[in-house]
Parts: sequence; structure tokens; C-alpha cells
Amino acid sequence: MEDKNIEDARPWIEKSGAKFPCTIDTNHIISDLYNMFNVPTVVWIDENGKIVRPNDVVVMNEGGAKLVKVDPETYIEKIRRWVINNDPPMNSNDDFIKYKQQREHTDNEQVARAEFLIGQWLYNNGELELATQHFETATELSPADVMIQRGTMSMRGMDPMKDYGPIAGNIIKKGLRLYRPIRD
Repeated sequence: MEDKNIEDARPWIEKSGAKFPCTIDTNHIISDLYNMFNVPTVVWIDENGKIVRPNDVVVMNEGGAKLVKVDPETYIEKIRRWVINNDPPMNSNDDFIKYKQQREHTDNEQVARAEFLIGQWLYNNGELELATQHFETATELSPADVMIQRGTMSMRGMDPMKDYGPIAGNIIKKGLRLYRPIRD
């Protein structure tokens, strides 16, 4: 599925029978605003529209959970405590602020996101060679930002699923983390 065409997503959304708004972020704005850099990413939002737990990594299958080092059952239990007992998703507002500060973009990450946006604009305006230069600069500045790397793969003629393995391998070889789950 191409992530640049909203209509490509429509059959999947309709088949799911979703009764909630579905966002198709063709410009990767959400990942930029909320400092998301890999998938799967989950944000907890309460019934008032307030984010009560910032972006976190959640994987429910055994293989993925081992890779990310998260326990699906523990995560499900946190959701139950929040929904049934109204336990706060984070221990306190201070925890939320501390966590958010740990996830703020570094200067290089901010410049990388700008390079990504410039590259995306160039790509959308038919300048693939120039766009690729900006995508490469973005990757150099923020080598662990999978949203940038994977988000540009189809624009560079790569398959985001098939061609992702070597990219992930290089990130790991550099000693960088593919995922940043909340440890609480």
C-alpha cells in the first residue's frame, strides 16, 4: 500500500468497520508533532481528547514483543486498570512531563525533520534527485528515525516492507535503538 494516496487506505478502513475517525497522514505531520519515530506506536487519548499517555511502543505478537522487549499482558493490564479503575496511565503529571522531555527532538533531529519535509516537497514537485539528497541528509542527521527512513522508501523506489531489513540492521549495528518503549 502506498502511503501517499488516501484512496489506497479506504478499503482497509471500510473493511475494518471503524466507528472512530481514521487519520491518513500522507505528509507524516503527526509523527513529527509527537516525536514518533517507528511503528507500531500507540498514544492514549481520553474521552475528552486529552493525551494521557504519550507515544509508546506496543506489540501484541510474541516475536515482536521480544524484539521490542515489552510484555503484551502487562500492557493490557495497564489498559484495564485505566478503563475499569480509572488508574492514571502515567503515575503523575510529573512523570508525563519528564517522559516528554526525554523524547524532545535534539537539534539534529529537528534539522533532519526539516530536511525530510524539503525532500518531500521536492519529490511532490518532480525533483526526485534533489529530494533524495535531502532524504539522505535527514537520515545522516537522525539515523535511528525510522519514520524518516521508511517514510521515504517508496519515494526512492524501495519497498518499505521488503527493503526495511537492511535499514533496521544498520540502525542496530550503530548501537541505536529501533524502539523507545516507556519503562514504567
